[in-house]
Amino acid sequence: MEDINSAQSGTAVETLAQQFPNTVLKPGSPRYEEENSRFWNRDNADIRPSAIVTPSDAQETASILKTLSDTKTDFAIRSGGYMPVPGYNTSSSILISTTHLNSIELVQGNLVRFGAGNQWGSVYDFLEPHGLVVPGGRSRPVGVGGFLLYGGVSHFYAEVGWACEAVVEFEVALASGDVVVASEKENGELYWALKGGGKNFGIVTAFTMKTRGLPKMWGGVRVAVGARETAGKVFEAMHDGIQGDVDEKAHVEVISFFVPQMCQSGDPMFALCLAYAGEVERPEALRGFLDIEAVQDGTRIATQRELADDDKQNIGYDKRGLFRAFSYRSNSQLTLDIYTEYYTLAKQSGMFDEDAGAMAALLWLPAGRKLSSGTSAISLGEEAEPYLSCNICFRWEKPEASKKMHAVADAIAEKLKKKVQDSGAFIPFTYGNIAGVEDTTFEGLPGKTRKRLREVAARYDPQGVFQKQVPGFNLV
Repeated sequence: MEDINSAQSGTAVETLAQQFPNTVLKPGSPRYEEENSRFWNRDNADIRPSAIVTPSDAQETASILKTLSDTKTDFAIRSGGYMPVPGYNTSSSILISTTHLNSIELVQGNLVRFGAGNQWGSVYDFLEPHGLVVPGGRSRPVGVGGFLLYGGVSHFYAEVGWACEAVVEFEVALASGDVVVASEKENGELYWALKGGGKNFGIVTAFTMKTRGLPKMWGGVRVAVGARETAGKVFEAMHDGIQGDVDEKAHVEVISFFVPQMCQSGDPMFALCLAYAGEVERPEALRGFLDIEAVQDGTRIATQRELADDDKQNIGYDKRGLFRAFSYRSNSQLTLDIYTEYYTLAKQSGMFDEDAGAMAALLWLPAGRKLSSGTSAISLGEEAEPYLSCNICFRWEKPEASKKMHAVADAIAEKLKKKVQDSGAFIPFTYGNIAGVEDTTFEGLPGKTRKRLREVAARYDPQGVFQKQVPGFNLV
């Protein structure tokens, strides 16, 4: 089978090289090596595609797709390169990189249109002089493509819901070689499916999103030592923030991490990433987090761009990494138990003996009512209750440690998921942008949603190119 795949990719590379000589990059060329370095997980950069293809517009993207469909050649798609799942945004066959799809412009006054090759930092650089913001990634290096196609969590999640809810139009290259626009008025079913449905329908080459005027807001990162008492306060504040009457201007992302050299007390650290959509110092809605003693406090009045520029754990593209994740509904005590058991298991696993500079992190996404019950393809239903998505993240440097790290993470993830399942709090759906290959994503959605997504895929990709030839979270 490998020989067949290799022959197919070789045929496709030569065909594409004749059609688009300036677009196909082959191993050894400087542009190839530069493109193949753009992965958050260095394990993905170790994969060497037969060719990297960098289309310059939607029609060229569609023509490339038609060739790959006709030759039944496997390929992967990459926007910002942030997805750490091994092989999900690269391939030993052909990689389509959206790097050159990087235009940004204001349209119709209050809408912004940008190519799929942008990172959020570029979008914010463009919008800041206009005093505008958009519900995008919370860190500058995150790519726009995968972020929006799997939902996207922004500083405005409590008000907007998934960031994709603010997309008013997708430009999409299909495997048929056609380019279509998906919006409420045109290809409406595809428009709905792309708001969370991932890579399963085509390659989105451009997004048009709603903006809002917000020259400055309050936010930043507060760092605290994660002793058990402090952790209890953090989780009480986090659970309170998605229950009852929620201030929709408030945002929180709770990140905990343990690096032996940095955490010499033996306790993990917390990075409490806070924001409030207004120039309000110490917003009341976030008082539970602000009352926690911090060893470092970076909160201030700032622009969206400045908040995205803040240093956050795990953002550098210089290490290896992985994700595992699960979702649940419960209380702060269960979350504290998950936190305690996670770091106990990580320390006992030998991962820090394998790589002394390794990091184990645990992150929580508080999925309030707007995220759980919105109109996108990853809504859990109109009556869905708020929940938490919990993300396991490892980072390390040594390539020889990768096998050990994945084995440890998988073992810990299964133990924590069983703990949640035994408590009756488990939710099968996992947000794709924080999930690992073993986690449930689309299969955790309501049955009627899965059926509708499959029907849309069958209509716009009748040959199943994006189910059969493209790695990633497929529809089931």
